[in-house]
Amino acid sequence: MLFIKKLFLILITLIILLSCQEELQNLKSESFDYSNSFSKGPISLEMKVDKTEINIAGKIKVLLLGKSSDGWKPSFPELAENLDKFSVLEISDSPSRIEDDGSIGISRTIEIKPFLRGEYSIPPLSLEYSDKENNKGFLLTTPVSINVVSLLPENTENLQLKEIKEPDTFNYRKLFLFILIGILVLGGALLLFFIIRKRKRSQVIPGIPPYEEAFAKLTYLLDKNLPGEGRFKEFYFQLNLIVRIYIEKQFSIRAPEQTTEEFLQDLSVSSKISDEFKLVLKDFLIHSDLVKFAMYTPEGDELKDSIESCKNFIRVTGEMQ
Repeated sequence: MLFIKKLFLILITLIILLSCQEELQNLKSESFDYSNSFSKGPISLEMKVDKTEINIAGKIKVLLLGKSSDGWKPSFPELAENLDKFSVLEISDSPSRIEDDGSIGISRTIEIKPFLRGEYSIPPLSLEYSDKENNKGFLLTTPVSINVVSLLPENTENLQLKEIKEPDTFNYRKLFLFILIGILVLGGALLLFFIIRKRKRSQVIPGIPPYEEAFAKLTYLLDKNLPGEGRFKEFYFQLNLIVRIYIEKQFSIRAPEQTTEEFLQDLSVSSKISDEFKLVLKDFLIHSDLVKFAMYTPEGDELKDSIESCKNFIRVTGEMQ
């Protein structure tokens, strides 16, 4: 009985490993419009994007392949629900594996969808790494330009309705087979998970500190020079979002989902932020709303003061934690 149990566990493990390996090989064999590699010492990160031009209803698949050696362990940080002008639909991470050269490899597949048509960029994505002494760092990709076009053709005068085709006959037999395989794999994975969890305590690698992530996003935003192009509304929208996401991660206050009025009301009774910074945040958020919703154009040093207020708030509160 014990031999059968061990044999079953070995078979389930092999199925899981083969499935992950086959999925990774399929992803690598797909055609990608964009591919680039980044490295820092024993750490490397390859980024692939399947399409750099899509219509507004399309989806984009981003593949990240991370590798590390010499005792470093790679990992991917958590992602927000949105990546700049794109909505994150699905994130799929593979378990770490030993490559042929002895390095540790991981992969992440991200499926994103644009909000509006236009020329946008996928912001920098990161790979974290750490060693046994808890020394850590991160490696960033560069932005990737994406052109989002309309569903309608440029000339809509000669559009004609086409006859609706009947749907293809659904293959229930194949569906049943997929469900059965999924149940077996899931059952085996759960069994393997509880066995490993019982024998070995998993190690949690700390992520990038919220203030470092916020400064990286702020640097990227300033490099785009939106105010120089007269795009004040878009600039303040992204600057506001960076501050709100930082507050959520640093102080566990769900700022991104709240209106300015709701956030200021919660902020007034919170003890996590000092009264000095409460006034700074209040002035900044009200000023941002004027630019975003009242079409107000910053004058004189107002833009510079807003940026410096954000930097100072993130820097001081980040160092206090």
